[in-house]
Amino acid sequence: MAKNTDKDLLKDNGFLSQRQDDYFSMRLHAAGGNVTSDYLRAVADAADRYGKGYVHITSRQGIEIPFVHLDNAGDASEQMMSAGIGPGASGKKIRAVVACQGDRVCKRGLIDCQGICEKIDEIYFAKPVPYKFKIAVTGCPASCLKVQENDFGIMGFLEPLFIEENCVMCRQCEKACGMSAITIENGSLYLDMNKCVSCGLCIAACRKDAMQIKEQGFTVFVGGKVGKKPRMGQKLLKTDDEEVVFDVLEKTIAYYRQNALEGERLGDVIDRCGIDQFRETIKYLR
Repeated sequence: MAKNTDKDLLKDNGFLSQRQDDYFSMRLHAAGGNVTSDYLRAVADAADRYGKGYVHITSRQGIEIPFVHLDNAGDASEQMMSAGIGPGASGKKIRAVVACQGDRVCKRGLIDCQGICEKIDEIYFAKPVPYKFKIAVTGCPASCLKVQENDFGIMGFLEPLFIEENCVMCRQCEKACGMSAITIENGSLYLDMNKCVSCGLCIAACRKDAMQIKEQGFTVFVGGKVGKKPRMGQKLLKTDDEEVVFDVLEKTIAYYRQNALEGERLGDVIDRCGIDQFRETIKYLR
């Protein structure tokens, strides 16, 4: 990339203007917070050569190299590309997916967050949208990746089924539940599904198969955002079918592209047009 003072072009190639004249933070593509040791070595080398010897880890699990001078932007970009590292997304694009380690690593993970993240990233990363579109994947209702604060959020769930004849009233499930959804009184166990968040901890705690899996899958949230006017995402559906999740994601992005006004996020469109209209438009697989 030759020297170019067109900041829009630079931004499109991952260079974000700093407050210092002619200096930029070089944003790099990373998905789900997982990067290889080779990636880190290449970034460290570029930070030493073109920056000030350090990197910034962003709030969305990304990496930026600050203090890259305009004169070095082309060389820095070419070095990253030669290492197989492309630019990060900014502006009116679908941003990099954020994800926890899910069931590959976390003992509480209920879904393969990294696998889902990789699929989404391959299909949608940096694709154009009316303003910006953020996606998060989290392994369980603890929501470490704050899926309710994203335009599209995917959360793992595990709904319990109580088998009374197997229960020995050991209270392990009651102790494991942090939502007071399980109570034992007068020799009887009560499971309140209005309080249950489907985290599956009661099932993991039970040693007598009294708590079993009724349903396991994905909860989808839409319309979340932070910023000056934060909005919590709305629970759209629960499904045990990953194909449904990707069908809903594709139709949600299409809906956003077709209906958004200038500067609107998905949640703004839903507020203006109504959640019922949104549900009717996407008509997800069942």
